[in-house]
Amino acid sequence: MPTFQDRGVTLRRLDYSETSQILVVFTQRYGKVRMIAKGIRRSTRKRFATGIDLLEVGDVAFSVRTPGQEALAILTAWRQRSAFSGIRGALPRIHAAEYAAEVVAALTEDWDPHPQLFDTLVRFLEYLAGADEVMAPVVRFQRRLLEAIGSIPRFDVCAACGRPLEPHGPPYFSSREGGLLCPSCEASRAEKRQVRPDSLDILRSKETGTRNHPSEVSGGVQPRRPSRAPDARLNAMLGAFDIFNYHISHLMGRAPLLAACLVDPRRARTIVPPQ
Repeated sequence: MPTFQDRGVTLRRLDYSETSQILVVFTQRYGKVRMIAKGIRRSTRKRFATGIDLLEVGDVAFSVRTPGQEALAILTAWRQRSAFSGIRGALPRIHAAEYAAEVVAALTEDWDPHPQLFDTLVRFLEYLAGADEVMAPVVRFQRRLLEAIGSIPRFDVCAACGRPLEPHGPPYFSSREGGLLCPSCEASRAEKRQVRPDSLDILRSKETGTRNHPSEVSGGVQPRRPSRAPDARLNAMLGAFDIFNYHISHLMGRAPLLAACLVDPRRARTIVPPQ
């Protein structure tokens, strides 16, 4: 069987036996690859093995007979580059990182490469490792994800009729139509969600986030910590997150499990994130 080598981030894992794991690895050149890591959890007298954890980035080698949607590759080597240990230091960072892993795993196809999305994910995790506030970088990541998979909504004109949007009145968003709706089109649409007016600038801006955002952070460089956002800014950011997450939920066919934890951390105890 041919062998492939690449960089990868572990999006999901499942303990398959006492010594093996099933992994979903998002690779830079080959996209999402499902693979079995045989014996990865086998300990010896000199080494205690725990396997590969979620949201590690490393150099991966794997073999597969025929690359394709149903192919299960065999992991042959894994060399960890970073475990993003700073993420484990705060619960909001964990929720944000696991949310990113969940939506990337759900919205990408096996063996469909997205190298820019891979780079964005790695930089996002690097940023989270030192972040005090997670909502702004999560909204930025949502935008980059939707751009990468070709599903970014329209916020400049009405997505249904193409006419300019009126500056006054609460706008509505339709995931099925792929963007904001004018009052004439909104009235006849059952599938829609109201948008906070103060979230519109964030939804329309390609520079959403804080200084030293993930797109500007290189490997190993920690960002400067942003000052605490005012309540009004945070509420506007939550409104933007809600619209992007609503659209992502429509594309996934279900709501991401970790979204509720980001909005209300008290619900984290009732939600079991994907492994």
